[in-house]
Amino acid sequence: MSEAPLGARPAIRAGVAFLASRVLLGLTVLLMAAIAGQGAVAHEWATGVWWLDRFSAWDSYHFVRIATLGYLPPGLDCCDQAFFPGYPLAMAALAPILGGSVTGAGLLVTVLASGVAAALLWTLVAEDARGGDGAARRAVTLLAVAPAGFFLVAVYTEALFLALALGAWLLATRRHWWWAGVMAALATGVRVNGLFLAAGLVVMYAVQWHKDGRPRPRLDVLALGFPAISVGAYMAHLESLTGSWDAWREAEERGWDRSTAWPWEGLVSAWQSLLDSPNVWLAASRAGDIVAVLLGVAACILLLRQRRWPELTYLSLTVGVVLCSTLWVSAPRYALTWFPAYLAVATMRESTAYKRVYAVALGLSAALLIAATWAAATRHWVA
Repeated sequence: MSEAPLGARPAIRAGVAFLASRVLLGLTVLLMAAIAGQGAVAHEWATGVWWLDRFSAWDSYHFVRIATLGYLPPGLDCCDQAFFPGYPLAMAALAPILGGSVTGAGLLVTVLASGVAAALLWTLVAEDARGGDGAARRAVTLLAVAPAGFFLVAVYTEALFLALALGAWLLATRRHWWWAGVMAALATGVRVNGLFLAAGLVVMYAVQWHKDGRPRPRLDVLALGFPAISVGAYMAHLESLTGSWDAWREAEERGWDRSTAWPWEGLVSAWQSLLDSPNVWLAASRAGDIVAVLLGVAACILLLRQRRWPELTYLSLTVGVVLCSTLWVSAPRYALTWFPAYLAVATMRESTAYKRVYAVALGLSAALLIAATWAAATRHWVA
């Protein structure tokens, strides 16, 4: 029997369908902004192109500036160094083919990466021992209606990181460890959370090693160190600019007043931030932060019950770094990269109760996506 055409493969179809959903979401952003009478964006790094500036906001300008000027140009000593270089490098590389538009390049990277991420998520869940096409469809659908979905059509890092992280994870499940290490290093170059991804891959390697019953690891165990090289190179670059090996953390604290705390202290801080919100939009965003973190904890418990040790390692560290922080801001956006949660929820036993809860969650998430997209389109803070 001949192999099915590439375009007929379920994962490819899922990726194309997800891309179509992002285009629809982008058009929705433009329509909402037009209805709300949004004018030109008054920011020094705005492009002046009305439709393109709808997808660039807040942290986007850090990426645009880094891609254009590099880190710490004269007169700016903070805080671009809090953002890893992978995404700005991709923007700078693609900008020439888009007439020099760095913002346009960032948007293109995001949209294409989101489609790739959806195809990889489908494949990962479909190949899972508890998965299959039905579970894969549920996982991709949950990602498609995630409330913070605007950031999968914006000049932000989540889509690129998710695509690289899923690529690394899928390669590791297939025991292609050298390539998995390369992909994990690239993911770490986009977001520091790549180190948590690397920790999950270490556990996966150990689990495979134990199952194989080998007396010693293979040479490909060295691939697990690639993400550390990626981070080390960035820290060395910052040290050359600032004289401090701790410049990244210092920028986090100086720019956003983010520091470590006990989980209950973080919760108290998040709750107080909610109570102090000056308007309903910011209050809704702060409430979303709290809910997202608590749902992340619940997803970790679910992974524990399913005995998914590598996935639990990655997600518990990723959620834990927010949980043990004085700043729970942007948790719904971070949740876009929590692919083990989508895997765990999508592969639960399909009881009647599960189907009902899934349907309700899907509807609620879609409604929140519409509300959050309106907030983003009208320049209210959402993550």
